[in-house]
Formats: sequence, structure tokens, C-alpha cells
Amino acid sequence: MRKVWAVCVMVLSISVLSACDITSQLEDSGWVPFSDKKNIKDKPIHYVSLGDSLTEGVGDEKNQGGYVGRLAKEMQTWDGVKSVTVTNAAKKGRRSDQLLAQLESGELDDTLKNADIITFTIGGNDIMKIVKSHMSSLDKGDFDRELPSYEKRYEKIFQAIREQNKKVPIIAIGVYNPFTVYTNDVGQTDIIMKEYNDVMRTIIEQENHYAIFVPINDLFVSDDDSVYHNDYFHPNAKGYRLMEHRILTTLEQQDLYTLSSGNLDMGGNSDDKK
Repeated sequence: MRKVWAVCVMVLSISVLSACDITSQLEDSGWVPFSDKKNIKDKPIHYVSLGDSLTEGVGDEKNQGGYVGRLAKEMQTWDGVKSVTVTNAAKKGRRSDQLLAQLESGELDDTLKNADIITFTIGGNDIMKIVKSHMSSLDKGDFDRELPSYEKRYEKIFQAIREQNKKVPIIAIGVYNPFTVYTNDVGQTDIIMKEYNDVMRTIIEQENHYAIFVPINDLFVSDDDSVYHNDYFHPNAKGYRLMEHRILTTLEQQDLYTLSSGNLDMGGNSDDKK
């Protein structure tokens, strides 16, 4: 009986030590147990947005700043937020090589260092450049050949942001297929969009706990739900609302508190901020 008891004690001790070791590893990597959540002191938040026309807010007929303006307004209801200042450095038509050049120029170094949260969209114009360059003989192989170069630039973009700010929460938003507006027979374009999104997701998810990827391709399938601007390329106000909602849903699933190292939470002191 004593031997059985000794074995049980030994097994229990090993289990406890193993659990402690795993918890320690998770905490070292940035994970915060829900039970350890603490009250967050409200402070001014600097929200920085980067990229192309989707982040600039082109097509928003209500002039509310696209998903960026809507998200900034929602941030004011979060725990840890006293006020929100937005720096939107996005520009219509910008490609990944141009965003990378902007980051490597140093013009945004101070902005990134002082950022409390960052969002960005990039990739749509890279894809459209291929379409325009091979309009008469467009083939999936044209996209396949360019994808590795895009992947390298995307990774460098992420690294350039991290060089200035190691733990700022980064929300990277994917691309969608605008060709669904014109035809149900989109051929291989859906596969192309998936491959580009998969590349982005992989880079973001392998980084660490302080970045998330937000897919939006399913939000812009055809225009049956009236989500496109009248240029049939950019989102309209409804489209941008859907983007904002998808971002918030993803943040909730991933736990903003952990993502922000305990500086922000989607809790409920919104009544205090009205």
C-alpha cells in the first residue's frame, strides 16, 4: 500500500511540475491567464494605420474613414482607452514594394515607436498590377511567379514594423476577390486570392502572440449584399462596417487583452466614456 501511495505522489508531483513548466513557457511568450487579468488604467491611445486604399477608406460614401474611422470610434469603448488619436499613413494605389520603401525610409519610425495598435492592408494592388500587365494573356502562372517575391516583401514589411515596436498589437487584413462583381465564373481568381491570403496568414501567425490575421474575402463575394462602392472595386460604407465587425470579432476570439500585453481589453466601460 505504501508503494502504491508513493507512486501516486510521484505521478502527481510530476504532473504539477509539468503544468507549472508549461505555464511558465506560455507566460514567457506573452500569454496571460484569464484569471490574472487586472484592471487597466485608461490612457490616450495612438492608432496607426498603413497600406493602401482599403485603409485610406476610399469608397466610403458616408465619409467616416472606412474601417479605420469606425474602429477608432469603437476603441473609445475599450478598457484602457481614454482617447484615440489616429495616424492614417495609407495611400490609394500603394503596393507592397511601396509600403516597404515607406517603412525603410524612416519617415514613420517615430510614429511606429509610439503606436499602441496598428492595422494594415496590402496586396490588392500587387495583384491588380499583374492583371494589368498580362491583360491579353492572363494566366495563373503569372501570379504564381510573383507570389514568392510578394511573400518576401510582406515578411520584410512585418519585420520593419517590429524593428520599431516589438510588442504593439498588429492587425493584418487580407485581400478579397473583386472579380466576383462581374461574373460568377471567376475561374482561378479565387484560388489566387486564397494563396495570397495564406501567405499573409502564415507570416502573421508564425510571428508571436502580438499579431493577428483578419480574413475578409468572404465579405465581398459578388455585390448581392450591396457592399461595393459604385466603382465596383472598393467597399462602400456597408462594406467597411463589415470589415470593422470582422476585425472586432477576430480580436474577441484572439483575446485583445493578451494581444496587447494587458494594456487593452474589449470590456465594458463604454458607459463611462460617453
